Amino acid sequence: MGGSIQRTRGKAAYRRAADAAVKKPINSVLPAITGTKTQGQTLTCSSGTWTNSPTYAYQWNRDGVAIAGATAGTRMLVLADVGGVMTCTVTATNAGVSSAATSLPTVAIAAS
Repeated sequence: MGGSIQRTRGKAAYRRAADAAVKKPINSVLPAITGTKTQGQTLTCSSGTWTNSPTYAYQWNRDGVAIAGATAGTRMLVLADVGGVMTCTVTATNAGVSSAATSLPTVAIAAS
């Protein structure tokens, strides 16, 4: 009986892993940043292109470091951004399974 229960658990775990692999979002086009790279202007991060119809979460990064609280699809550039390069990381989630992709960096942000 013990072997039978373990086998069932093994199949269930395998099925969950297989289902997750089928539903896992896969990125085919990286997110991209558009907008004027000058203090006071607003940048927009596109989600990129993903499989499996996910939902998206955004994180803006300055010089490769996440900016606290910068989790919208847009970012107004502030004095702290001047001289730095920006990227945005998009996390795509479907059925509880997530993948992330990061945009290419911008040019250095200019002062206004």
